[in-house]
Amino acid sequence: MPYKGGAPAINDLLGGQIPMSFNNGPESVGQLQAGTVRALAVTTASRAPFLPDVPGMSETVPGYDTEVWWGLLGPGGMAPDLVAKLSRDFVAALNSDAVKERLSKLGAAPIGSSPEQFDARIRADHTKWGPIIKAAGMTAE
Repeated sequence: MPYKGGAPAINDLLGGQIPMSFNNGPESVGQLQAGTVRALAVTTASRAPFLPDVPGMSETVPGYDTEVWWGLLGPGGMAPDLVAKLSRDFVAALNSDAVKERLSKLGAAPIGSSPEQFDARIRADHTKWGPIIKAAGMTAE
């Protein structure tokens, strides 16, 4: 069943409408801490620091890795000096102790890459997942 975000999926999981769900750590950490849901595995290549006792799917399915990432995007054609300033400011904020601590508690690890590194990540994910999406006939709504 498709969901428009993690919160509706968690609600249906808690309500017994679905037996399991794949959700992001930050969407699930509150329920995990409250004990209302149980983590069966993480979908990253290695165990998550905030769930060290939960196995990675790759421990059962070698090579399994569907790491989730978030990033800051802007409209095409932005002035290079603006992109550079926003990137510097965003990376500085991500590297602050307060932000690192908060994100860690939510199960997220700040990276703070350069615009070029982030672009490469997006392109690599497109190369990895594009054929699967096409073969499955998925389209954006």
